[in-house]
Amino acid sequence: MGSKLALLAAELIALGLLASRDAAADTAKARELFKQGIEQYKAKNYDAAAATLAKSYELDPRPDALFAQAQAERLAGRCREATVHYHQLLETSQDLPTIKAVQANLALCAKEPEPPPVVVAPRPEDSAKPAPPSPPQIITKTVVRDVPRSDTLATVLFAGGMLAVGGGVGLYIASNGALDDAKHARTLDQHEKLTDRAKTERTLSFITGGVGLAMITVAIIKWSAGGPSESRAASEVAVTPTSGGGVVTFSTGF
Repeated sequence: MGSKLALLAAELIALGLLASRDAAADTAKARELFKQGIEQYKAKNYDAAAATLAKSYELDPRPDALFAQAQAERLAGRCREATVHYHQLLETSQDLPTIKAVQANLALCAKEPEPPPVVVAPRPEDSAKPAPPSPPQIITKTVVRDVPRSDTLATVLFAGGMLAVGGGVGLYIASNGALDDAKHARTLDQHEKLTDRAKTERTLSFITGGVGLAMITVAIIKWSAGGPSESRAASEVAVTPTSGGGVVTFSTGF
């Protein structure tokens, strides 16, 4: 029993010696890093000095290393980090001159403006991406003319002409959509069908638009030849593009 106790005591003593030897080595390394950090600080290499002094404080948490680290961070423009370490010193230090120096430097940090936000430049691959398609816009056309009330035929021609023009616009938009779909067709047969559809819709759009313009022209001629106007007529056509063509809304009033 006595031999076991003696062996245990010897092991504890050996562990204590090793621990004290490691602590002494850490302290020596910390002081060496502290000197290196002070040299970097004197050379105004504040970022490197802050990093070196932080390592020194980790090995041996001495107030002078923490204060020097905070100073280097402040002079490097890193007041947020410096403020944390200044407050850490205020919580642990009992030395009045140190407390006053820390408070003075905290006041200096409070006067410094915040660093400007970092602007991230767009990557080339982002700028190469196509912009998302804009939502359909409603195209509204309002026509106001002085017309006689009694010329019903001219009014009908004008209204029909506006509808025809609106339909022609819708067919033209639909033909563009069919051409876009043809470009992305998976089969040749589908491509030809969509192309033929686009050609037909575009031809019809020109015909419909031409007829509509002719009807509007005849109506205007009849109004011009019909004498002085007795009332004011307002006609409004709204064309809303859709994926399959367009929606035409017509309104007229006297």
